[in-house]
Amino acid sequence: MSENRRVAIMGGSESGKTALAIGLSRGLWSKEKTRTIAFDPFLRIHAWGAQAWATDEFPKFEHVVFRLKGCAAFWDEGTSSGGRDREKVKFFTAVRHNHAFFAFMGHDHTTMLPIMRGSLTDVILFRQSETAAQYWADLFTDKELLRSADLGQYVALHKRAFRPVRELRFSGDDLQKGVTL
Repeated sequence: MSENRRVAIMGGSESGKTALAIGLSRGLWSKEKTRTIAFDPFLRIHAWGAQAWATDEFPKFEHVVFRLKGCAAFWDEGTSSGGRDREKVKFFTAVRHNHAFFAFMGHDHTTMLPIMRGSLTDVILFRQSETAAQYWADLFTDKELLRSADLGQYVALHKRAFRPVRELRFSGDDLQKGVTL
């Protein structure tokens, strides 16, 4: 991957965040042979695949992320695993020196500190409240993100800074094979 990406994947429970993240991990592997490092507290029910090293222990994840280089890093359940902790800012500001792709999954913008949100290059929004959608529209200066308040399950909007919003709809088969942004 030639560009560094720091991506927030935001949505409520059962919106499709983890399924999309796993699909992206598989897509990075099939397209670029990029391995994944993943933190997933629900690892017992999610199958990341052979391209991923996944753990449900955050200290192990953090250790590996900052020791290896050239992988894609995925932090699932940031809402309940320290997404607002000051010492985790390095995931948003320094991780790009080790890995070209970092994704943080949470419920809405309040799961991250402002410095973390300001370091993002992309946001993927599943259904958000109007207030949360307004926040993202303001941060990425794109009112099209307000549509996220009306999305159905497994449908998301992708915004890359300085580019138009795209709607994402992937089938289960697509996600199983791997998808890219």
